[in-house]
Amino acid sequence: MNKILIYAALLSCLILGCKRKEKSSQGSQAGVYQLEKQVLTRGGKDSTIKRTQIKIYTDRHFMYASIVPDSSVGFGVGTYTLDSANRITERSIYTSRALDSSITYKLEITKKPNGYTQIIPDYATVKGVKYVLKEDYKKFAPADTSILDGLWKMEKTYTIKGKDTIPTEITQYKIFWGGHFTFIHRLTRDKAKNKFKNGFGTGVFTFRNDTLREEEVISNYSLLRGHKFAIKITLNGNDEYTQVINSAKNGQSVEIYKRVK
Repeated sequence: MNKILIYAALLSCLILGCKRKEKSSQGSQAGVYQLEKQVLTRGGKDSTIKRTQIKIYTDRHFMYASIVPDSSVGFGVGTYTLDSANRITERSIYTSRALDSSITYKLEITKKPNGYTQIIPDYATVKGVKYVLKEDYKKFAPADTSILDGLWKMEKTYTIKGKDTIPTEITQYKIFWGGHFTFIHRLTRDKAKNKFKNGFGTGVFTFRNDTLREEEVISNYSLLRGHKFAIKITLNGNDEYTQVINSAKNGQSVEIYKRVK
């Protein structure tokens, strides 16, 4: 009888363990996506918006970055949850629209073999007119995983030129996932005159032997597009790293990042 009870207990644990594993694999939209079409509906009228946009979901964070024909940059980063009905709740940490004031959006997701469609039914209401936003995304094939996969915030950055150390006032986040990366930032141009610049870059990467190799594919900075970087990385555990870029013209650029949990 004791053997039967032990066997039953073990079997129960195995079943429960399988259920826990199955449950933990749900609720993720993880992947790298490129916007194919964006339609804004207001008062029953549709407007197609020309926008180049990349969106990356990790297992719990998201980041999107975009540019429109007039070169205006938009971005957002935050956390998300996905329920069993394919509804995503996104809560922003930082956006080009509201900075660090949090915004929550409810998304309705329809998954496809090569991507997904998302609808924000309550995107905005202006003067009693409701705005609905629909976006179609295609998914990139996943690449190798990396210890860098996840969301990071730059804690400090400075440039060393000769004997001078010059700090940079900037808010910057960076995300790595499935062989792709995106960074977004708000750079202070003149704080007294309230002048700032939004920027982003996105592309592919590998990380081996303490060297981060990045190829910029899309960016609002023309000098970055198509450029390849080999960046020395020093890890301080799994949740902090320092990167150094040497340039004969611009000196040594140092950036320190901490993982966002």
